[in-house]
Amino acid sequence: MELYIFYNGYFYPQSAPLLSVLDRGLCFGDGLFELIRCIGGKFLLFDRHIQRMRKSAAFLEMPFPYRKDELLDYARKLVKVNGIKDGELYLEITRGEAPRYHEFPRDTKPNFFMVLNALRQMPENCREKGVKVITFPDIRWGYCHLKTINLLPNILAKEMAKKKGAYEALFIRGDEKGTYLTEGSSSSIFAIEGDVLITPEEDNILPGVTRAIVIEIAKQVNMKITERRLYMNEYKACDEAFLTSTVSEVLPVIRIDNKKIAKGIPGPKTEKLQSVYRSLMQSYLQ
Repeated sequence: MELYIFYNGYFYPQSAPLLSVLDRGLCFGDGLFELIRCIGGKFLLFDRHIQRMRKSAAFLEMPFPYRKDELLDYARKLVKVNGIKDGELYLEITRGEAPRYHEFPRDTKPNFFMVLNALRQMPENCREKGVKVITFPDIRWGYCHLKTINLLPNILAKEMAKKKGAYEALFIRGDEKGTYLTEGSSSSIFAIEGDVLITPEEDNILPGVTRAIVIEIAKQVNMKITERRLYMNEYKACDEAFLTSTVSEVLPVIRIDNKKIAKGIPGPKTEKLQSVYRSLMQSYLQ
């Protein structure tokens, strides 16, 4: 059965030819996206994702065409028409169709669409056993706090991770103190040293929605939080490490490149955060 998508206020078969070749998302990557988890027909942290998308659209001077409650209603209809209760809701907005000139067009309506797909399969037992990650040069632009559709560097990093048998690639940069980590190609990163949870500050990284929730949870279980540059040497020497994302949730990291993290197994504090996050997921559903 062919799936249906939402596009500019209507529902269409997924194969319907809708976007113009002059859409600025296709021509320039002039657009934004979000990915929201669907669990039992409800949506995880829907408000926070839409809030981030609206904020980014305002920064880019891009009109946002729908209210949050309207989008939630359309998303729920996608669940019904597609019969998918556990999946991933992809949302995208572009500046719209216009002649291919670099400057912003005037009086152009944005294009907005949503696609609901079945939840992708995670590697078997990865949440219990942990995963390997690799490092990759951070060759991205200077507005990583915006969740734009300009993802070619992320794609290259993720493909390299796949070729090396790793789950994720962590971006690295350098300063006068050495090499530091910023974030994963599609995830936020954390390290634990003693009772301190360390995560890179929001310095040209995406302010992850799941990242924010995990920081809130860590405070609830009396962990100290430090948001600052996380250097490679201390990451390799940390007690525990993990990733967060909409799909990965809280995912232990046990190896980076060829270096084992601590004992090479998920640590107790990571498992605690993992457990609390999973127990609270129902309360974040809409």
